Amino acid sequence: MSVANESSQEAHNMQEHHSSVRYWVVWGVLLALTGLTVWTGSIHIPQFGLALALLIASAKGGLVLLFFMHLVDHKGANRLVMAVSVLFVLMMLIMPMADLATRYRPANPAGSHLSDLPDLEFIEGKKSTHNRAGGGAHGSGQAAPGGQQAPSPSHP
Repeated sequence: MSVANESSQEAHNMQEHHSSVRYWVVWGVLLALTGLTVWTGSIHIPQFGLALALLIASAKGGLVLLFFMHLVDHKGANRLVMAVSVLFVLMMLIMPMADLATRYRPANPAGSHLSDLPDLEFIEGKKSTHNRAGGGAHGSGQAAPGGQQAPSPSHP
């Protein structure tokens, strides 16, 4: 099929008016899939929750592409461009996951579920647990370093 024939066929397809019933049905399916997403997010599935969320989102994206962007009516180059785009998105998701899954375990960040190393406890974020003797001499009524009573702050 030549390009001229393809464009005239697409022009003919665009002149046809589709029933709004198709869009209402797709909208209902998208609404149901959104409800499914919310429900599965609330039950917390740790093993395959992310994969399930990606699967549902991909199904919703596919419906939007096919029906609301009229990809179901188009042929040839438009479908090819969308298929290649989806392929690249999958590669951008799968390749980093494969890299992370095949790393040498001690190279993973400490404290992550993929590492055997314990979480680092930084001193800056922790409060001191040892008790200070004296507690400071500023306004506390404690003895000053010279043995004198520290002055109490006076309020006017």
